[in-house]
Amino acid sequence: MKNKLKKYAAIGTIAIMGLLLTNTAVEKTVTLISDTDTSCVTTYSGGENEVGCNDDAYMVFEKNATDAEIYDCIQDNYFSTPIIETMINDGYLLGYVDQLKAEGWIPQDFTPAGSKPSSTAQTETKAEPPADNQAASSETKEQPKTETKTETKTETKAEPTQEEIDAAWEETERTEATCTEDGKIVYTNSITGDTKEESIPAAGHDYEVTETADATCTEDGTNTYTCKVCGDTYEEAIPATGHTEGEWKVTKEAGLFSTGSKEVTCEKCGEILDTEEIPQTCPLPLAAVIGIVVAVVVIIGVIVVLVRRRKNI
Repeated sequence: MKNKLKKYAAIGTIAIMGLLLTNTAVEKTVTLISDTDTSCVTTYSGGENEVGCNDDAYMVFEKNATDAEIYDCIQDNYFSTPIIETMINDGYLLGYVDQLKAEGWIPQDFTPAGSKPSSTAQTETKAEPPADNQAASSETKEQPKTETKTETKTETKAEPTQEEIDAAWEETERTEATCTEDGKIVYTNSITGDTKEESIPAAGHDYEVTETADATCTEDGTNTYTCKVCGDTYEEAIPATGHTEGEWKVTKEAGLFSTGSKEVTCEKCGEILDTEEIPQTCPLPLAAVIGIVVAVVVIIGVIVVLVRRRKNI
């Protein structure tokens, strides 16, 4: 691409040189470089200001090269400072202004055309109207103040009567009472400016039962109360009712040699409150009866043996 730009530069320079030959006011020497050599110097007749070798062809570069390519050509002394400034004012190389200043290609105080003047113009345009407006506003404000004071001094007002003062009280603020806190009403006198307050007593809670847990024989119940106004709640205990004892019932009949049982329960909840044992119907325990039977059998056996022995004798 750089070789292509050099060709554009050479063609543009040759074309413009033909036109400049007729101009006797400017004498300059142009050294055109080959496709591989990029250093060149052009000097005005004064001999003091160095310029780029392709200043006359800068418009060709603007049309055919990117900003990056033009920047590379500047590094090879293609353009002088005035031409670089012209290209920036044309809208090119705007992204390279800071770099070109740092490298010394353009002055540090250079500003692209349209930036600084427009900013200054806007500042002046914005600065002047507020000054006029402030002056006009100041005059407008001062004049009514003077007139008002003059009128106040010349006016004579009659003193208000007590009846008028008493009738001038107006409610200006109200804070409603709650269940637990007093409210207030603030009155302001439109004539004297005095204020006074009137208290609104707290209304107190308005409770109702919203939930009930019934008591049992052994556990307390509760009533839950809720305020209709503010929603405050509290609980009240319902005492346990206690058991109600019923009649004894036999749960197991007693046998000749076995015990039975009976119990009493609560009539409300059915809980067993007490149990008792029913004794066996035989007054002697089974072991004693067995012992007696065994003893009788033994005695009978002994008697039988004795009787037989006597018969044998």
